[in-house]
Amino acid sequence: MRLSLAIALFLAAPLGADVVPQATSDENDEPNKIVQMVTVSGECSRLVHAGLAMDGCKPILVNMNYSTGVSTYWFMTESTILSFSGNGSRRVEQGSDIVVQAIETVILAATTGAPEEQGQEDAAVGFCRFGDPTIKGSTIECVAHTQAGPYEGAFTTDGNPPKLEAFQINP
Repeated sequence: MRLSLAIALFLAAPLGADVVPQATSDENDEPNKIVQMVTVSGECSRLVHAGLAMDGCKPILVNMNYSTGVSTYWFMTESTILSFSGNGSRRVEQGSDIVVQAIETVILAATTGAPEEQGQEDAAVGFCRFGDPTIKGSTIECVAHTQAGPYEGAFTTDGNPPKLEAFQINP
């Protein structure tokens, strides 16, 4: 399965509180509908899966927001997507340019294999911390601990504007 198909199967949340307005939940919303997707370019400097350092992290980071309020951050290699997921309303501003979001779930999915493969989902305790992705050198860092071990991702932006896609959830 190609990376684009894996992304379609695992769509998840946005990168900055100031860059994209936070999705809100509505009783009439269908569960887990994608509301926004933000793609940031730069350099992935660290990727750890269950305590094992990984090579080949892609130079893009995807942040997705769902109608349920869930926000996810995807770190990708040629063969995997590591998603840090949490409730987008659980964000805290630390100063004027740093936001921290709680992470409750880590999902590790293969980008190759049968389409029905869902990936491994683990309960987690962690956070993602990020600043303004339009500033070159801004860091997006996610750290989460699971029973399988620690998961980490670190990404440095190149200063190019994020690419935003908004999705209509109610026709």
